[in-house]
This record gives sequence, structure tokens and C-alpha cells, in this order.
Amino acid sequence: MNNKLERLQKVIASAGVCSRRKAELLITNGQVAVNDKIITTLGFKVTSNDIIKVNNQIINTVNHIYLAFYKPPNCLTTVSDPKNRPTVMKYFTNINTRIYPIGRLDFDTSGLLLMTNDGEFTNAVIHPRYKIDKVYEVLASGILSSSAIKQLATGIMLSTTFTSSPALVKIITENVKAKTTLLHLTIHEGQNQQVKRMMKAIGSKVITLKRLQIANITLKGLTIGNYRHLTKAEVTTLINLSQKS
Repeated sequence: MNNKLERLQKVIASAGVCSRRKAELLITNGQVAVNDKIITTLGFKVTSNDIIKVNNQIINTVNHIYLAFYKPPNCLTTVSDPKNRPTVMKYFTNINTRIYPIGRLDFDTSGLLLMTNDGEFTNAVIHPRYKIDKVYEVLASGILSSSAIKQLATGIMLSTTFTSSPALVKIITENVKAKTTLLHLTIHEGQNQQVKRMMKAIGSKVITLKRLQIANITLKGLTIGNYRHLTKAEVTTLINLSQKS
């Protein structure tokens, strides 16, 4: 449902509560309230901003949207910016429903970013207790020693209150001439600049950073600056993963 006016009985039916005819009976029987006011008029119209209750239970009138977006570098992962810096929202001007990013990627970081208007789905993805894996491609300075890799794999104290969980480390290439290491790092937390802080803690520095994957969702089929809708199976799988955790 968008912000245009729609008949109340249609909205109730579209939300899956009951048939439209049954919805009409609920309305005329005084069982439906809009913004805590009982409505008995069948011609009454509502928008997505209205709170609709059937038998004192709030119904969901929002069509949930789930998007996988290939974020470019040099834009903010935020809905707006007081300094008018570029944000990811400029890539979604054709989406009429309010959506927002799930979690954050740094201004200079690229890669997979999920967008939605579903608060429960957002929590399932970003809350650390659900342990949803995020895979990052890191181009780091230096050739990582075995002890540095072991530190990443066992957990690193990044502050007095936070130690990273054991990360999965996969070395892709080592460039001895350029003195750089390309690796894939899998973590499930989402602390501020966590990957950069982890690499700094082992004496390295992130040169470029890209998120490749969140749980079962990857960048496959996406080009930078573009997005696609998640399939129902992808959404269900991700939610199931969080529930198992």
C-alpha cells in the first residue's frame, strides 16, 4: 500500500485479514478502527500512514520490499545527510515506498547492501546475537604473517568492551612486489569500521574494502550502482538462519 487513498475494506483484504466482503461486515459491525477511531462507513478511505486495527489488533498494511544493492564507493549509507553529501538513496528514486539501508558500509567501502522497509527483517540481519555471516574482500597492506592470521581467526580485542568473534580468513593472493594481501574475511558482527580496526590491530591497513556476501545473498548478477529485488526464498532463508542462531 502506498500513500494514495484506498477504501478501508480493500486495504484490510489486501493485508490478508479476510475477504473484502468479510471486511465490509467487520466495518459495519464496528470491529475496525482507524487511528483509534471506530469506523463504520464503507466508503471510508485510508493511506499507508494510518494505523488500522481489526478487533483491536493492528494489521500490516505495508508491502515489504527487500533489495540487494551493489553500493559504489564514495557515498553515504544513510537516508539523508545534513551536509548534502551523496547518499545511497539517489539510486532508489524510482521506489515510491520509504526504504532504508540495513546496517552501514563506510563512505569509501563498496559492495553488498540490503535495503528494506521491514523492521523485523532488519533486526534479523544486523543484530549480533543472530550471527549472520558477512563476507568482505579486503586488500590489505603488507604480507600477513601466520600469527596475524591466527589473531584474526581467534578474535581481537578492539576496545575494553568489545572483542571480535573468531573470523574466517581466506588468503586469495599475496603480492610480494606491491607488499599487499588480498583476503576474504567472514565476520558476523557489524561494529563501526570493524574490519578496518581488525586489520589495524594486526599491523596492517585496509586499502580497499568490499562486502561480497550477507548470509545466502551475494553480488551475483549485480553491477555497481544497481539493485535487484530479493526472491521470496532468499528472504525466507535469511530469516530462518537468524532463527536457528
